[in-house]
Amino acid sequence: MRITTERLILRPWKHGDRHEAESLFRYASDPEIGIRCGWMPHRNVEESLNTLDNVFTGDENYAITLRNGDDDRPIGAIELKKTGPDDHVGEFVREAIDRHNLFAGVDENETKRALAHYDGDRVLGYWIGRPFWGQGMMSEALWAMIRHAFANLGCNAVWGGHYVENPASGKVMEHCGMQAVCRKDGDYFPLIDQRHDAMVRVITKEEWERNNEKPATRYGR
Repeated sequence: MRITTERLILRPWKHGDRHEAESLFRYASDPEIGIRCGWMPHRNVEESLNTLDNVFTGDENYAITLRNGDDDRPIGAIELKKTGPDDHVGEFVREAIDRHNLFAGVDENETKRALAHYDGDRVLGYWIGRPFWGQGMMSEALWAMIRHAFANLGCNAVWGGHYVENPASGKVMEHCGMQAVCRKDGDYFPLIDQRHDAMVRVITKEEWERNNEKPATRYGR
């Protein structure tokens, strides 16, 4: 499946393709990207090729490419991961409800309703190359994936998380209607062997339906 936006095409990854791996390495080797997403920067093209074949295999994992021109090389990645009973994000939110640690203004009943359908919903993961920061492209891709989750995948809610010290990622989610629900301090990220304070955000299908006719206003452009 291919998802097209004003400036981007989200397409399946080309597994086993060295040119694809070289393009992936160009941006995934940037230490400003990997660490912010909870994984180590790629050290060589072979590692990027292994990631293509063994990590970017989810049913809703897409390469982000530019729509205009003949350049089909990936400039980032975006995925809607399946949720489950032991999913990290769901665990955060359940703990926050039990300890009354939801943010002020968050509707606890609405959050509980979203969690009731958590198994089978989706959690977002995404990044884009540094040359494309600050242009609204990540918000554009994120909105398209949220729309896809609700319109085509039957999700009741889409969840996401980011480091507290990475407010740019939080702004991307906020532009797409994802509201902050709770925070967990000192969360452990095993791939980088580090602890970070993490924020959880969510948008429900009902919230999306109220805003889906105005996506351009939510790209932050």
